[in-house]
Amino acid sequence: MDTKYNLVISKEALNDISSFKRYILRKFKYREHADNFSIKIKQAIQKINIFPKANKKTEYKIEGLDIYYKPIDTYLIFFVMDKEIISIIRVLKDRMYWQRVIEQLNEKLNSTCKTKFHTED
Repeated sequence: MDTKYNLVISKEALNDISSFKRYILRKFKYREHADNFSIKIKQAIQKINIFPKANKKTEYKIEGLDIYYKPIDTYLIFFVMDKEIISIIRVLKDRMYWQRVIEQLNEKLNSTCKTKFHTED
């Protein structure tokens, strides 16, 4: 039986997408390219719903949930799954030191709600 997940996009992931789109507009001054970027990322996020566990798993967890990522062009879409929900937590450039970004997210969550990311031993 195929599981249909509900998709949730975090504020951080939405901010990531908006920031990249603004960067494309500033750098290339080409709105169509920026719009195409947003469409491509949103389509990739929708496709995660089909076979989410077919994506690559990081060594990190959040609240006991594995953090997965889906590469799309030069970007990585990070997400977790819990029962019937897929939560998109970040969208980052593949050249970014994404491990540090995930750790910083952990520090932020740990200080606000005592949630921890940890790596598998």
